[in-house]
Amino acid sequence: MTNKTGIISNCFDNRTYQNQPSKYPSWKVMMGDEEFVCYTNLDIEVKQGDSISIEYDISKKTGKKFILSNSATKMPMIQVMPQDGTAPTDDIPLPDDDLNNFEPDPFGSNGVVDKNPTTNFNYGANMSKTVDKKSMQIFSIAMTKSALESNQLKADKVSIQNFIKEMKTIFESEF
Repeated sequence: MTNKTGIISNCFDNRTYQNQPSKYPSWKVMMGDEEFVCYTNLDIEVKQGDSISIEYDISKKTGKKFILSNSATKMPMIQVMPQDGTAPTDDIPLPDDDLNNFEPDPFGSNGVVDKNPTTNFNYGANMSKTVDKKSMQIFSIAMTKSALESNQLKADKVSIQNFIKEMKTIFESEF
Protein backbone atom coordinates (compact mmCIF):
# COMPACT_ATOMS: atom_id res chain seq x y z
CA MET A 1 0.00 0.00 0.00
CA THR A 2 1.40 3.35 -1.09
CA ASN A 3 0.18 6.90 -0.59
CA LYS A 4 0.30 9.53 -3.33
CA THR A 5 -0.84 13.13 -3.47
CA GLY A 6 -1.26 15.24 -6.56
CA ILE A 7 -3.58 17.17 -8.84
CA ILE A 8 -6.03 15.36 -11.11
CA SER A 9 -5.27 16.03 -14.76
CA ASN A 10 -8.22 13.93 -16.02
CA CYS A 11 -10.98 11.82 -14.48
CA PHE A 12 -13.11 9.34 -16.45
CA ASP A 13 -16.33 7.67 -15.28
CA ASN A 14 -16.42 4.11 -16.68
CA ARG A 15 -19.48 2.92 -14.74
CA THR A 16 -21.63 2.86 -17.88
CA TYR A 17 -20.90 2.08 -21.53
CA GLN A 18 -23.39 3.20 -24.22
CA ASN A 19 -26.04 3.81 -21.56
CA GLN A 20 -25.64 0.26 -20.22
CA PRO A 21 -24.22 -0.52 -16.77
CA SER A 22 -20.67 -1.80 -17.05
CA LYS A 23 -19.87 -5.32 -15.90
CA TYR A 24 -16.83 -3.92 -14.04
CA PRO A 25 -17.70 -0.35 -12.96
CA SER A 26 -14.68 1.85 -12.36
CA TRP A 27 -13.22 5.34 -12.45
CA LYS A 28 -9.97 6.22 -14.18
CA VAL A 29 -8.07 8.99 -12.38
CA MET A 30 -5.05 10.56 -14.07
CA MET A 31 -2.34 12.40 -12.11
CA GLY A 32 0.05 13.78 -14.69
CA ASP A 33 1.12 10.73 -16.73
CA GLU A 34 0.11 8.21 -14.06
CA GLU A 35 -3.17 6.34 -14.32
CA PHE A 36 -5.04 4.95 -11.32
CA VAL A 37 -8.19 2.82 -11.53
CA CYS A 38 -10.82 2.97 -8.80
CA TYR A 39 -13.07 -0.11 -8.97
CA THR A 40 -16.36 1.06 -7.50
CA ASN A 41 -19.91 1.78 -8.55
CA LEU A 42 -20.07 4.67 -6.06
CA ASP A 43 -19.57 8.32 -6.97
CA ILE A 44 -16.06 9.29 -5.84
CA GLU A 45 -16.82 13.04 -6.10
CA VAL A 46 -13.55 14.18 -7.69
CA LYS A 47 -13.04 16.31 -10.76
CA GLN A 48 -10.25 17.63 -12.93
CA GLY A 49 -8.04 20.10 -11.06
CA ASP A 50 -8.75 18.72 -7.57
CA SER A 51 -5.80 18.13 -5.28
CA ILE A 52 -6.20 14.59 -3.94
CA SER A 53 -4.57 12.01 -1.74
CA ILE A 54 -4.93 8.31 -2.56
CA GLU A 55 -3.88 4.94 -1.20
CA TYR A 56 -3.00 2.62 -4.05
CA ASP A 57 -1.36 -0.68 -4.89
CA ILE A 58 -0.11 -2.33 -8.06
CA SER A 59 -1.92 -5.34 -9.51
CA LYS A 60 0.25 -8.46 -9.64
CA LYS A 61 -1.76 -9.73 -12.57
CA THR A 62 -1.85 -6.69 -14.87
CA GLY A 63 0.78 -4.37 -13.36
CA LYS A 64 -1.70 -1.45 -13.27
CA LYS A 65 -2.12 0.88 -10.31
CA PHE A 66 -5.47 0.68 -8.54
CA ILE A 67 -6.97 2.68 -5.68
CA LEU A 68 -7.56 0.60 -2.56
CA SER A 69 -10.87 0.42 -0.72
CA ASN A 70 -11.48 0.38 3.01
CA SER A 71 -12.22 -3.24 3.91
CA ALA A 72 -14.90 -2.35 6.47
CA THR A 73 -16.84 0.38 4.61
CA LYS A 74 -15.96 -0.57 1.00
CA MET A 75 -15.29 3.12 0.31
CA PRO A 76 -12.36 3.96 -1.99
CA MET A 77 -9.37 5.46 -0.22
CA ILE A 78 -9.36 8.73 -2.14
CA GLN A 79 -9.64 12.11 -0.46
CA VAL A 80 -9.94 15.61 -1.88
CA MET A 81 -7.56 18.02 -0.16
CA PRO A 82 -9.33 21.31 0.74
CA GLN A 83 -8.00 24.37 -1.11
CA ASP A 84 -10.18 27.06 0.46
CA GLY A 85 -8.61 26.96 3.91
CA THR A 86 -11.32 24.81 5.50
CA ALA A 87 -8.75 22.43 6.90
CA PRO A 88 -8.14 22.86 10.64
CA THR A 89 -5.19 25.12 11.29
CA ASP A 90 -5.26 25.39 15.09
CA ASP A 91 -3.25 23.08 17.28
CA ILE A 92 -5.19 20.38 19.05
CA PRO A 93 -5.32 21.26 22.75
CA LEU A 94 -3.66 18.68 24.93
CA PRO A 95 -4.79 17.95 28.47
CA ASP A 96 -2.83 19.85 31.09
CA ASP A 97 -0.51 17.49 32.93
CA ASP A 98 -0.15 19.81 35.92
CA LEU A 99 2.95 21.39 34.43
CA ASN A 100 1.83 24.75 35.83
CA ASN A 101 2.28 23.40 39.36
CA PHE A 102 5.63 21.73 38.63
CA GLU A 103 8.28 22.13 41.30
CA PRO A 104 11.87 21.07 40.50
CA ASP A 105 13.53 18.38 42.58
CA PRO A 106 15.42 20.12 45.39
CA PHE A 107 17.95 17.27 45.52
CA GLY A 108 18.68 17.35 41.79
CA SER A 109 21.36 20.03 41.93
CA ASN A 110 22.76 19.83 45.44
CA GLY A 111 25.96 18.04 44.37
CA VAL A 112 25.29 14.82 46.29
CA VAL A 113 26.23 11.81 44.18
CA ASP A 114 25.56 8.27 45.35
CA LYS A 115 28.65 6.12 44.73
CA ASN A 116 27.30 3.02 46.47
CA PRO A 117 27.26 0.15 43.90
CA THR A 118 24.16 -1.42 45.47
CA THR A 119 22.05 1.71 44.94
CA ASN A 120 23.78 3.01 41.81
CA PHE A 121 21.40 2.71 38.87
CA ASN A 122 24.05 2.83 36.16
CA TYR A 123 22.70 -0.27 34.44
CA GLY A 124 25.26 -2.38 32.69
CA ALA A 125 28.27 -0.74 34.34
CA ASN A 126 28.56 -3.47 36.98
CA MET A 127 27.83 -6.26 34.53
CA SER A 128 30.59 -8.34 33.04
CA LYS A 129 30.50 -8.63 29.26
CA THR A 130 30.05 -12.09 27.87
CA VAL A 131 31.56 -12.69 24.48
CA ASP A 132 29.45 -14.65 22.04
CA LYS A 133 32.00 -16.95 20.38
CA LYS A 134 29.84 -17.70 17.32
CA SER A 135 29.25 -14.00 16.62
CA MET A 136 32.96 -13.27 17.07
CA GLN A 137 33.82 -16.06 14.62
CA ILE A 138 31.33 -14.78 12.01
CA PHE A 139 32.61 -11.20 12.45
CA SER A 140 36.26 -12.25 12.10
CA ILE A 141 35.60 -14.41 9.03
CA ALA A 142 33.58 -11.67 7.33
CA MET A 143 36.22 -9.02 7.97
CA THR A 144 39.02 -11.34 6.82
CA LYS A 145 37.14 -12.25 3.65
CA SER A 146 36.46 -8.60 2.92
CA ALA A 147 40.09 -7.64 3.47
CA LEU A 148 41.30 -10.47 1.23
CA GLU A 149 38.86 -9.61 -1.58
CA SER A 150 39.85 -5.95 -1.54
CA ASN A 151 43.58 -6.83 -1.63
CA GLN A 152 44.17 -5.06 1.71
CA LEU A 153 45.52 -8.26 3.27
CA LYS A 154 48.17 -10.66 2.01
CA ALA A 155 46.98 -14.23 1.49
CA ASP A 156 49.62 -15.90 3.67
CA LYS A 157 49.12 -17.77 6.96
CA VAL A 158 50.89 -15.30 9.28
CA SER A 159 49.08 -12.21 7.92
CA ILE A 160 45.68 -13.86 8.20
CA GLN A 161 46.35 -15.12 11.76
CA ASN A 162 47.47 -11.66 12.91
CA PHE A 163 44.47 -10.03 11.25
CA ILE A 164 42.05 -12.47 12.94
CA LYS A 165 43.67 -11.76 16.34
CA GLU A 166 43.15 -8.04 15.78
CA MET A 167 39.53 -8.61 14.79
CA LYS A 168 38.95 -10.67 17.97
CA THR A 169 40.28 -7.86 20.18
CA ILE A 170 38.18 -5.30 18.30
CA PHE A 171 35.08 -7.50 18.68
CA GLU A 172 35.65 -8.02 22.41
CA SER A 173 36.17 -4.32 23.06
CA GLU A 174 33.29 -3.05 20.93
CA PHE A 175 30.58 -5.69 21.16
